[in-house]
Amino acid sequence: MSAITDKYNALGGPQGFLGQAVTGEMHTPDGRGRFTHYQGGSIYWSPSTGAHEVHGAIRDKWQALGWETGFLGYPRTDETSVVNGRFNDFQGGSIYWTPAIGAHEVHGAILARYSADGGPEHSGYGFPTSDEQDVLRGRASHFERAAVFWDRRDAYVVYPAPQPSTRPPADAGRWEMAPFTSGVIGVHAALLHTNQVLFWSFRPPDDPTQDPNPPLYAVSTVLDLASGSLLHPSYEGPLPDLENIFCGGHAFLPDGRLIVVGGDREGYVRPKPVQAIHEFIPGGPGGGHWHYLGDMRMPRWYPSATTLPDGRVLFTGGHARSDIPPLQVNNTFEVWDRATGLAPETGVIDILRPGAALYPFLIVLPNKTALVHANTTTQFLDLQTFQVRPGTLEAANRPDRASRTYGVEGTVALLPLRPTSTPPYRASVMMIGGGGPTGGLSAPATRTAEVLDTEANPMGWRLVAPMTHPRVMPDSVLLPDGTVFVCNGSDQGQSDNSAAPVYEAEIYDPSTDTWKLVANATVARLYHATAILLPDARVLTAGTDGSWNQPPYDVGELRIELYSPPYLFAGARPTLADAPAGVQYDQTFPISTPDAASVDEVVIVRCGSVTHSFNFNQRLVELTIVSRTDSTLSVQAPPDGYVATPGIYLLFLLSHGVPSMGRYLQVAPTAPGFAPMNPQEIESMGLLNRFQTAIPPVVNAEHWQSWLAPPPPPPPPDLDLTHPVPESKLLPRDVPLAKD
Repeated sequence: MSAITDKYNALGGPQGFLGQAVTGEMHTPDGRGRFTHYQGGSIYWSPSTGAHEVHGAIRDKWQALGWETGFLGYPRTDETSVVNGRFNDFQGGSIYWTPAIGAHEVHGAILARYSADGGPEHSGYGFPTSDEQDVLRGRASHFERAAVFWDRRDAYVVYPAPQPSTRPPADAGRWEMAPFTSGVIGVHAALLHTNQVLFWSFRPPDDPTQDPNPPLYAVSTVLDLASGSLLHPSYEGPLPDLENIFCGGHAFLPDGRLIVVGGDREGYVRPKPVQAIHEFIPGGPGGGHWHYLGDMRMPRWYPSATTLPDGRVLFTGGHARSDIPPLQVNNTFEVWDRATGLAPETGVIDILRPGAALYPFLIVLPNKTALVHANTTTQFLDLQTFQVRPGTLEAANRPDRASRTYGVEGTVALLPLRPTSTPPYRASVMMIGGGGPTGGLSAPATRTAEVLDTEANPMGWRLVAPMTHPRVMPDSVLLPDGTVFVCNGSDQGQSDNSAAPVYEAEIYDPSTDTWKLVANATVARLYHATAILLPDARVLTAGTDGSWNQPPYDVGELRIELYSPPYLFAGARPTLADAPAGVQYDQTFPISTPDAASVDEVVIVRCGSVTHSFNFNQRLVELTIVSRTDSTLSVQAPPDGYVATPGIYLLFLLSHGVPSMGRYLQVAPTAPGFAPMNPQEIESMGLLNRFQTAIPPVVNAEHWQSWLAPPPPPPPPDLDLTHPVPESKLLPRDVPLAKD
């Protein structure tokens, strides 16, 4: 008797479910085995697998995939029951079946992940609803409650976005999709005092159809918050187009211009990053104007920048070479003066070294130092002598402690500065989330957060209450009520290698050291996402690109989502009727409001400028209410630029935690004369160039008034409009991952 006959008899022979034989025992086409077909199924045998039966829909699927000559090979098990369904294992994979879904194969790394997670019984994502399919950069199988992707390195699980929150907005806040888009992917975002938001991104370098020597190029748009319209800034400099300043650092000058240093996608355009310094001047028909100012001493890719108390800009960190070996860290710091160019102050930040030099946290403190944090180490730069202070601090000790800066980055926030603290404006810095020490797609993120009280003796980072969700690549936004809003990110992975978005947002209250889980967003915000505070006290989220995110999130995300915190549903807003356009330090100034009697707090929040989970100059300063009448508040401005670095802030009144609409307010030594720049001022700025280059002034007055219409905007960087878009690229925004 043969092994096939033995198996047939073991299954009940003619009285079993297989019934009568319809063929004799035959050799398989590949010559390595034998088979017999029966009325109810088949039995296949090979020397390495033995004899096993296959029947019903599983056999039909196996037949459609080429029987034993297909990639599945010979069966290794009989059809086996599993809760709500059945399966057969084959040499090259498995076929699963349920009455409602039918039969689908799973194989390779995706099957290994599915099996390791517990298969249909214990994985949590049920039976497969599709065979394995090709997607951009890999393959995918869809299951009842999730999808498993393979990116040619790892297999990972992707769950569909949650349903919108049903909790009352007064408890959880509310998300809503904006009726406008960002125009380009919001890798970088900055709130302008013209009531507009500047976004800029990159020309995708990984398009195989692109010219191998593409022009230097950075895409930017300006979103007008009043109209929802998109404007397209102009550029003036020595190159045909604005350089690829994506992945640069940026900080606002006191008059609202934005300084951008360095940038460039590593190695795709040239072997070194951008060395240039640019400024963005808000206003005009195109929403603003990019202007080349000159060069730094060395290039920088992923540097950090911050505004100094005297209005100059400090920048440090980054790489002086891109990903082309040998790696060269730029661990110097430099100071930029808009009137004179590069200042003589420079030096070395010792903690910036390979693995700890990209987008270091950089924060000006009231104690006249700048905090620099990279990886797990903190150092301080004395801002009066520009000497690095001796000694370093290590981050709080925790299991599997890892970096909170790029590329397993968390986020950082300078907690509110209040005149009522002891000493006044006592500064505490909070670091939140980040990845694991191993990095990689499956590395779990951390829930932890830690705080450094810069007036404690001795100073030291200490762990505070953890978030509900672990997050790598989160964004933090200081809200007018003094809480910290955290959104975006993934619960595992790292910068450009993650696929587990966290949709729910959380709010931290520093006064109680507690977190509150609030409503969930509907758009996945992973690598290259941003979040900033708007003048109406909502939070805008944008970004997530299609070039450095894993499927199914490899879609250039142009949608904007807006979050209204619970305070917007807690009662009527106080009315901020009038205030000066600008104030000097320590100045007492009036604010007109019909709600003066009920206002219990006045704060200023610096206009946001954010990328890669780091809002470079984010700070909130409470102002002292000196006196009040029925319709006026008299308040005192911050004492100096160490407490409130000079620049443009949003001024808010709060009544029982409910903020007014914000009003733009310049805080600077010369602020009372502040007004939006006129064409003559802009022209004179161009004449201040100290680099002896051949570029002309920014614009002249006539040019400012009569800019030509900008060329049509480029197509969204991650979509090829000349070819149909693959269904896989549309998946996260147009179809559910799986049917319920």
